[in-house]
Amino acid sequence: MTALDQLVRVHRWNLDEKRQKLAELERLRERLVGNISVLDAELQREKEVAAVSDVTSIALPAFIRATLERRKKIEESVAEVDRSIAAARDEITDAFQEFKKYETAHGNHQRREAQKHSKREQAVADEIGLELHRRQVASGS
Repeated sequence: MTALDQLVRVHRWNLDEKRQKLAELERLRERLVGNISVLDAELQREKEVAAVSDVTSIALPAFIRATLERRKKIEESVAEVDRSIAAARDEITDAFQEFKKYETAHGNHQRREAQKHSKREQAVADEIGLELHRRQVASGS
């Protein structure tokens, strides 16, 4: 394995790691948004129960405050995760550009090596053809 092969491999691994990190952040964001939906549903249920029962309507304002505070904290977490996602996407863009640079160089190197090999084979074939032609000329005279 050449040094260029190793560089391509390392940069591909680095890119894959960054993609996995982004996927984890996106899953975290989905969970947090899901938590907000659960809180909203809980709040709605409690409001419906409080509308029917006087006992629960007394505790409703405290429940609403606590729920809204939890919702606010989760929304702040979502905003923080969104910033992390944006940074991760930037990192992926940079890592992809770096990977493509080495992958392109590797492809160019392989293409040059294939051309050299092809030229050597053609030179050998030309030499064989020339030698056969000389023998035919020598035996024909």
